[in-house]
Amino acid sequence: MPDENSPAGVPATAMVPVAQIFRRDAPGPWWPAGIDLLQILWCPNEHWDPPAQQADVSPVLEVRWRRAADVISQLTTPPSPSRYDEDGYLPQACAITAEHVTDFPFREELPAELRPRLEELVRETGDGSDVITRLAGWKLGGWPTWHLTHPTVFPCGDCGTAMTLLFTVASDDETGVVVGRWGDLRIFTCPADHRHAFQVDLH
Repeated sequence: MPDENSPAGVPATAMVPVAQIFRRDAPGPWWPAGIDLLQILWCPNEHWDPPAQQADVSPVLEVRWRRAADVISQLTTPPSPSRYDEDGYLPQACAITAEHVTDFPFREELPAELRPRLEELVRETGDGSDVITRLAGWKLGGWPTWHLTHPTVFPCGDCGTAMTLLFTVASDDETGVVVGRWGDLRIFTCPADHRHAFQVDLH
């Protein structure tokens, strides 16, 4: 468990479920062979000195790849966290409606020949220069936005492969989740081996 006793001696708190996704509902290249269930949990407390490859001043995440057939016992009443820093770290229980959308690399990562068309799209929509990648809502897969920093490549700490975006937890009124200053908490994983350590980024 990534949480720990508080300075006041309060015991570590239970992890909170953030998302549970079945392969049948969101097929794509992010699924490892033989895996059909993705579970994402986090500690609902800000960690100022988090474990390696976690984001600062954010909930610490766990990513669990599973086979649904192996989940033979389910908790009807998950344990509630004994403490939490913000209400925004406690997602409201809801069903996810999957919507397939197309997004594109950040503008600085686009091929040069496509940039004039992007400038036209920005003028047409008036949505700002990040119109093609900063989609509202939570996202499985796709491209990360870099509207606050320059594009960054996270190398896998185990094999050096460039990591890819797995999941985006976006601050959202509907879910009641707020991370950072209404930012996005992104999970990057190694495309070569899902068992390698993941990277969390707050943007």
